[in-house]
Amino acid sequence: MNMAQTEAKQERPAPLKGVRIIDFTSVLSGPYCTYQMALLGADIIKVERPGIGDNTRRGADLPGVPGLAAVFVSQNGSKRSIQIDMKKPEGLALVKKIVASCDAMVENYTPGVADRLGIGYDAMREINPDMVYFSLSGYGQDGPYSRRSAYDHVIQGISGITMLTGTAETVPNRIGPPLFDYLAGIYGAFALLAALKERDRTGKGQRVDIAMLDAALVAMASFSSIYLNTGKAPEANGNTAASGSPAANIFPTKDGFLSLAANGDHHVVRLCAALGEPDLLTDPRFASKALRLQHFKEFGAALTERLATRSASEWEVVLSEARVPAVKIRTLPEILHDPHIVARGVQQQMIDPVSGKMVFVPTAGFKWNGQVLGPERIPSRLGADTDELLREFGFGDAEIAGLRQRSVV
Repeated sequence: MNMAQTEAKQERPAPLKGVRIIDFTSVLSGPYCTYQMALLGADIIKVERPGIGDNTRRGADLPGVPGLAAVFVSQNGSKRSIQIDMKKPEGLALVKKIVASCDAMVENYTPGVADRLGIGYDAMREINPDMVYFSLSGYGQDGPYSRRSAYDHVIQGISGITMLTGTAETVPNRIGPPLFDYLAGIYGAFALLAALKERDRTGKGQRVDIAMLDAALVAMASFSSIYLNTGKAPEANGNTAASGSPAANIFPTKDGFLSLAANGDHHVVRLCAALGEPDLLTDPRFASKALRLQHFKEFGAALTERLATRSASEWEVVLSEARVPAVKIRTLPEILHDPHIVARGVQQQMIDPVSGKMVFVPTAGFKWNGQVLGPERIPSRLGADTDELLREFGFGDAEIAGLRQRSVV
């Protein structure tokens, strides 16, 4: 590899460099959406309430890192924070001035709130008709539930997933992390990219409407398709995989638990060979997939007996070498410190310039020409970029001081 190739590889990809987005989001889904855009090089101007800011700023500060809470850090790197009181006419005028320069605006208020604040779609379209106006909410901008407020926990409840998590005896169960918040953020970033591309092609702005409930149901597409196309409603099935295979489950071992996904016949053949039990498939009860399903508990018991002879860590190696999907079940701390995750760069360490402490921040979750895309800078303290941004928009020091004196910023 020549020097030019080396330098090109080291240059941080920034496909959205030159794209400016004004961000009125808070908590998880909206900020995660704009975080993805920031990781791709977009200039994100995060507008926050003076003295309050994003709701996730109010969590406990990181140890030794005043002004930054752990949840806030997880999706606000590389954004610039400006405090603006939009209830004051001067504040709303300032917002409109910024909007006029933006390629997109992102908000995740409950429908109706943006209009009351004076930053609804119709008002902003008059200022910048070429801009993409992006709304992310619990239920969307239309429909009977549109004006309801929502969090991930509530969307899980209405989506049906809590009745599919666990067993028939233990439902309902919520899934642990707020995955639908993050799925909505990811779908949102995907839709926003498409809208910007369409704007570049047609020169026309447009409105994008993302609903957490829509995102949740799309993410459950395989289950939804089973019901809508066959009339058979999926049920909670414990730790058995969606395939229904008795060899796709969670099994206890000599030490720890093994998550095994021998879904197909070819997997089951390899599994029995790796377990040293190839003759298991000559048992009349287990000779075919249909028979194994018929004798689900018996086949599972035979596997459990064999798996109990070694640890989950040992079986993970043995079965992976035999090309059978299987892993030792890990805790979150275990996987975050796993050498594979470290090698993939899913988390990045950055030095906080205020405290001098190291802070972990998530990266984009994919590699670009072998490079990990993490934020270029640590998340900003509340309003830390206010003066810098005001100067970019033509305000002098005396004007900035006046805005501060009048509590506009």
